[in-house]
Amino acid sequence: GRGRLKEMACLLVAANAWLLPPARTLYAQRQLSASRSRPCMQRQPTARDDVPPVDKATFVAAVEILDRELAKAGGVDPPKSLSEAEGSGEAAFAIGKTTAKLPLSEVEGLGLVEATYLVLVSGVTTPLVESGLQVKDTIVSVSVEGTELHESTRALDLAATAERLTAAIKTAEENGVAEIGLELNRLVELRYAEK
Repeated sequence: GRGRLKEMACLLVAANAWLLPPARTLYAQRQLSASRSRPCMQRQPTARDDVPPVDKATFVAAVEILDRELAKAGGVDPPKSLSEAEGSGEAAFAIGKTTAKLPLSEVEGLGLVEATYLVLVSGVTTPLVESGLQVKDTIVSVSVEGTELHESTRALDLAATAERLTAAIKTAEENGVAEIGLELNRLVELRYAEK
């Protein structure tokens, strides 16, 4: 009922700011029909450097949704389901932790989308790839070097993630810092050596 509407309004504000191209806003909205409801903002205090990785099953499910959307957008067949591949023993996945720098000059090149309550990177420009970001990464924290700002964005919704990214960008600008630091989780396929 009313809670869902508020959540959608909250998401759309962020969607306009962070989703490129605008067509993806529909996708973000569509994900809201999942059964779990989540408040707009969720404060998550975190130790300075240790943000635990996201839930693997949630991550796999989110990446599968994005894979299907990207395939549809590109007019190609969707890839094989990751969870099926893992279930049948064809592949195994682990969550890798990595970091990247988001230059303030490249913020416009970052696309984010919410899939099953995990916000994934859905678009990156070449400079962002060079600074360490990949499509399907999830941002688990933002920080600004030389300041006290270090906020968890782990498993937050799109609106809350966008809000924290915006706060980090503002802090960086105010302090003359040219980039913000991102801590990322990435789904990594474990490859087995051939016997």
